Amino acid sequence: MIQPGDLFYSLLIKVLADFDGIIKIKDEKVDWSEEFEKLKSYPEDLVSEEVYKEFQFLLCPRCKEIYCANPLSLPLGESGNGD
Repeated sequence: MIQPGDLFYSLLIKVLADFDGIIKIKDEKVDWSEEFEKLKSYPEDLVSEEVYKEFQFLLCPRCKEIYCANPLSLPLGESGNGD
């Protein structure tokens, strides 16, 4: 636990939706107004999390070292690039 006056680090992780400009549509007869109405029925926070999510953590110096050495907590020897 971090005590008052202790050194600590703020870790901010932002996860953002990205778009490559290509929309894959299997059914070319999509009724976009109907799809938009369906989307409006979902809770706003659920829809928002599909686009943007933010996490913030306070880390002690040791936890910062551990995190920075292996941010994705991968087993040793794995690259983490999805291959």
